[in-house]
Amino acid sequence: MLSDAELNRARRMLRSLKGEVTLVVMRNGDAGKRMEELARQLTRTSGRIKLRVEGGSANAPALAVEKAGRRAVVYRTLPVGRELTPFLETLKAAGGNSLPEVVLKPLKPEQEVELLVFVTSSCPRCARVVKRCNMLALRESWIRSVVVDALVEEKLREEYEVTATPTLVVDGKLKLEGDASLREIAGAIEAVLDRRRRAEVVRQMLARGLAEKAGEWAARDAAVAEALVGLIADSSMRVKMGAMLALEELFRARPEMLRKLHGAFERLLAHEKENVRGDAAWVIERAKKFM
Repeated sequence: MLSDAELNRARRMLRSLKGEVTLVVMRNGDAGKRMEELARQLTRTSGRIKLRVEGGSANAPALAVEKAGRRAVVYRTLPVGRELTPFLETLKAAGGNSLPEVVLKPLKPEQEVELLVFVTSSCPRCARVVKRCNMLALRESWIRSVVVDALVEEKLREEYEVTATPTLVVDGKLKLEGDASLREIAGAIEAVLDRRRRAEVVRQMLARGLAEKAGEWAARDAAVAEALVGLIADSSMRVKMGAMLALEELFRARPEMLRKLHGAFERLLAHEKENVRGDAAWVIERAKKFM
């Protein structure tokens, strides 16, 4: 799996591990076997690296780095070639070595935030974005970094309209393309979690055709639902239609939300543009059918 030169590099990088690191292999098929082989090679480079192998699951095959019992970093592709060095650096960080300084606003999300990183083996910039996401996941207990191969994960690639690598999708909502800096990634995380920036994030989702996901988010977050109502007046037809579709999905799941959004709809019904007033009225009538 790893060449002699790569194993020597791993030994040099991992000999300074301060604490134990646990690798978890979720086996499934030949890819899972290769991940286990790689993990066993790494355990032989340092006595501080432990290995646990699990059977197949919905997320297999995968190779996870645990920190404090939490799978902070998950690779659904082999971290070899260009991805080997950031993986070794991730192990060092998980073992107690220093993490990069980054100032995130004091956020306390109710659920874990996922950083989904699309890479390819030929991408010269992917490793840098992967490392930044992994470091954030090890630094914050509510962030998880997941690395996938854009050429293999076809369904995910199509769902998020990934056309180049690296591409980072923050919690399934906000997409960053290219060599995003640590500060840019942190800013995207804050945008997804900051209620005051909901409309900005939701608009980008609708522009990418993620109306259904926006509707699911709105069912959990009233601020998102209100942002969707406001986007009925957007100048982009794609965003406007996406907002109307997302609201229909919302009312199908939670028809009682129509009463809670009364004020937002009242503002649209008094809008200066007739087509906006008409679209708002249409959405209201559609919502009533689910009550």
